[in-house]
Amino acid sequence: MTAAAMALDVGLPEEVDLRCPESAARLLAKIQLRGEQPSWVQPENLIELSCDHCKHARRREGRPVVRVLHRYNILGELVETLVVE
Repeated sequence: MTAAAMALDVGLPEEVDLRCPESAARLLAKIQLRGEQPSWVQPENLIELSCDHCKHARRREGRPVVRVLHRYNILGELVETLVVE
């Protein structure tokens, strides 16, 4: 069972901050959960956010990046980062 699935069993936090993994000062989104499971969330769903900071950092390295997507679970834990070139 995943951490997100277990959290749905024991309750969720009031709110979750989704931050860039390379620069924690950059807030990408804030989810207001109020300790309840939103009707639109299933345990294995991911929240996908585009990150301009990471896109520009990779372009400075010379990579032809179109988009960088960070994928989070409902607890705000980074699951994976997808780089679209």
